[in-house]
Amino acid sequence: MTPVTEPDENIGGGKSNVMTNTAEQTAVTIADDARMNQLRKQRQAVDRCLAESDSYTQTIIRELYLKRRPEYTVDGVAQMLNLSPSSIKRYRRRFFERMAGKLGW
Repeated sequence: MTPVTEPDENIGGGKSNVMTNTAEQTAVTIADDARMNQLRKQRQAVDRCLAESDSYTQTIIRELYLKRRPEYTVDGVAQMLNLSPSSIKRYRRRFFERMAGKLGW
């Protein structure tokens, strides 16, 4: 006549998706830090190479790669600077070769 009610053992919800193991947290932090350091090093190499470059190279790199929404292609930059597309590609290649040297590639 009286139904049996079982006590609710699910008090407090489910498991958290936050890592509680400090060793895991430390490993993730170190991995993230290494990646951030690598990105920082690459950014500094780009900045140094741009600072050392002539005005043509700076314009080419900024127009083709550093704008949020690039407006020009290689041909467009060539027309803008009154250079041939092959000259633009030469300037670009030299820039990337200097950058590769600074990054140790």
